[in-house]
Amino acid sequence: MDVEKTVEFILNAQAKLEASVQKLEASAQKHDEQMGELRSSVATLSDLVGRLAQAEIHLVERMTSGFQEVKEIQANTEYKLNALIETVDKLIRKNGTGR
Repeated sequence: MDVEKTVEFILNAQAKLEASVQKLEASAQKHDEQMGELRSSVATLSDLVGRLAQAEIHLVERMTSGFQEVKEIQANTEYKLNALIETVDKLIRKNGTGR
């Protein structure tokens, strides 16, 4: 049995194992960095979604208020239009019967 070849084989195997461990550690570190970036991106996205929801709620409130205002203006216009129609109708009847 050749002791030198056995020792050389063991040293080569150990060197390969150490290289594999270093690659795994580098890969794990890269994975951890990517996870950190993903967590940051998710936090940013969550914040943006929250702000978008608040903006949408504010917009709906403003639109509802605006629609109510338009409804009131329309009712007032309709009231005035009906009064005008009634006045014109009375004038036409008065002028029509007075001839």
